[in-house]
Amino acid sequence: MKTEMTPATAKPLAPIPAREEDRLATLQRYELLDTPAEAAFDQITRLAAKLLKVPVALISLVDRDRQWFKSRVGLPVQETPREHAFCAHALDSDALLVVGDARQDERFADNPLVTGDPNIRFYAGAPLRTADGLALGTICVIDDQPRPALTPEEEEALRDLSAMTMAHIEARRAVGYLHPVTSLSNRFRFLADADALADDPATVPETAVVIDAAASQQYAELTRVLGQVCADAFEIDCARRIAACLPDHTRLYHLSPARFAFILLSGGDGDLADTLDRVSSAIRSPFQYQGVPIATSAGIGFVHRSDIAEESVELLRAATSAAHQSLETQKPWCAYDEEQDRAAHRAFLLLRSLTEAMDGQDQLHMAYQPKVDLRTDRCIGAEALLRWTHPELGPISPAEFVPLAERTALVRPLTEWVIGAVLTQVAHWHRRGIALPVSINISMLDLGSGDFADRVEALLDRHDVQADWIDFEVTESALMTDRAEVDRQLRSLRRLGIAVEIDDFGTGQSALSYLKDIPATAVKIDQRFIRSIADERSDQIMVRSTIDLAHDLGYLVIAEGVETDEAYDWLRLHGCDFGQGYLISRPLAPAAFEDWLAAGAFRPAAMPV
Repeated sequence: MKTEMTPATAKPLAPIPAREEDRLATLQRYELLDTPAEAAFDQITRLAAKLLKVPVALISLVDRDRQWFKSRVGLPVQETPREHAFCAHALDSDALLVVGDARQDERFADNPLVTGDPNIRFYAGAPLRTADGLALGTICVIDDQPRPALTPEEEEALRDLSAMTMAHIEARRAVGYLHPVTSLSNRFRFLADADALADDPATVPETAVVIDAAASQQYAELTRVLGQVCADAFEIDCARRIAACLPDHTRLYHLSPARFAFILLSGGDGDLADTLDRVSSAIRSPFQYQGVPIATSAGIGFVHRSDIAEESVELLRAATSAAHQSLETQKPWCAYDEEQDRAAHRAFLLLRSLTEAMDGQDQLHMAYQPKVDLRTDRCIGAEALLRWTHPELGPISPAEFVPLAERTALVRPLTEWVIGAVLTQVAHWHRRGIALPVSINISMLDLGSGDFADRVEALLDRHDVQADWIDFEVTESALMTDRAEVDRQLRSLRRLGIAVEIDDFGTGQSALSYLKDIPATAVKIDQRFIRSIADERSDQIMVRSTIDLAHDLGYLVIAEGVETDEAYDWLRLHGCDFGQGYLISRPLAPAAFEDWLAAGAFRPAAMPV
């Protein structure tokens, strides 16, 4: 134990406890300093003031250079210097510290808290001691009048209040407020602190910042390849790096795997930008594990409380949305964007509604766009196109909701819904003598599953539909995703007797020579090459080369997006086999498709000039 002297007063300061560094480290681990007020602690201080009949009661935590009040009754300030703290004198003893008249005690007579506000005369404090004997601070009562020694009943009451305070501190830690890997406060603590700050009228409106130190798939891959020990080390290192960049007394939270957060209470946009730049630079440096550098993507997002009128869970969601935008755009950090957030909210609403739509009877339906033989002008089939009319949002484009479904487990039931609806319609048409094959679009995720062809075969049996009554359209990019599994599934479909078309051909990354390996029957040239085919020489060269090469390899060629007489005639002249587009017909409901066929289908002679 050692004693220090202040030059100004030459009075002895409080003794420094023998295990001071351990005590300070323990105080930090309890995550109490610089946290918002909590009702349970405030109830204890109010009870202390009432039981001991004093105007001031405090739960004081003694930090390295200050005492900070977790709860206070009757005292306006949040902290005072440690050198002035009566509580610092109570740290190294189990006994109560009682000062009957501070002006008569040489330790405190010249203390600014005695000679000035709050004019302390009487003080009584009980240490807040952990199970291993380290004192975090005290619960104390103060009066501006001298008082006699505490009665035995009052001493017992103060000790009981100390025990109650420590019991709540331990319970607070045990109920799930700390992350098990980093021992930082977790998401529940973040939300509780943010709520408390929002309810405090004296608090400067805060800014919430969320840091994704790695994209979710990167963290999962890190764990899978190098193990959980490496992933834990990564998170601990990220926490250390981020904490080193934050302003003093700023709490860092560990929300979830590789996701951290903090709350800034003051400072202008320049201060915020400087902090975010430091954090971004720190977490983008490669992480070293056993000599191997590991680099990850990172995203940082922030939102001002003034931009979010709702509760703190919404504040956290908005900051997380901004961090996700930072990850996607690879910007160092992003501010919350209400328009982007509305789009994300709409996406979530659509995904949630899509399940209901598949279970209902009146939201999802199929439209059928005719395909014609460019040599004979005869209808040779149709493409089935999914349509969704949301009860509140109205028509939803498949270009919007299908990619969303492909990111989730909804893609499989959605594909099965579409195939089932088309097979029902095809069976109905064959009973009525309409024997035209219908094309169905399938997702790359469908082809990546090992049982897709088996499930299709079961659906064909269930609906009593022959395999050559349908064919599947699959995008070129899908074929590049998992080559081996895609090939297996396509060959299985071909063995069933189902034709396969490569949709949007020419928009992916594969070379035309890749055609020789694809077990398909036709290629479908993307409409962006067709719409200006009559005028754009570059489009003409690409389409003519594709037609010739596909034919040489034994594929049929279909052009989509045929919208003008000139395009129709050019394609027919250069040997394209089939076409579809608005010139021929827009997508039609089943009954309208039947009427279109009954009226003579597509008749070039009847086309408007």
